[in-house]
Amino acid sequence: MNNTTNKIIECERKKIHQLFGFQLHHKYKLLGVIIAISGLCCLFIFRMSAGEAEIMREVFRKLILIGLLMISISKDKVEDEMTITLKAQSYKFAFICGVFYAIIQPFINFGVAFLFSHEENNELLQLGDFQLLFFMLIVQIMFYAFLKLSR
Repeated sequence: MNNTTNKIIECERKKIHQLFGFQLHHKYKLLGVIIAISGLCCLFIFRMSAGEAEIMREVFRKLILIGLLMISISKDKVEDEMTITLKAQSYKFAFICGVFYAIIQPFINFGVAFLFSHEENNELLQLGDFQLLFFMLIVQIMFYAFLKLSR
């Protein structure tokens, strides 16, 4: 390979490493907490006020997910190789739990509906994107916090 090709390959490699290593500044963790909690509170308040507008419910759900994602991808104040490894382990654990959750939860919903509902039409309920993403982000954040405390 010639020199130009090597430079292009090296440039692309740097871009990929930047993309995979992307993290927000540690101050965004607090902003994520504020966004997630305010989205959750707004969702509860909107639900209590008998609001049925689907668009508002979706907006509040997206706010919760954005807040949790900001918490998840924010750096710690002290970021070292150990915290990076712990974060990678927590993402792996959250992914595995999310897959099992997506497989098992519809059957659990079906069983509960079968036991407690007298309707004839009990179908396997599909998992929504919000429910699965919320579960995975919460598992990742909690497992990462547990790993940090137990090191």
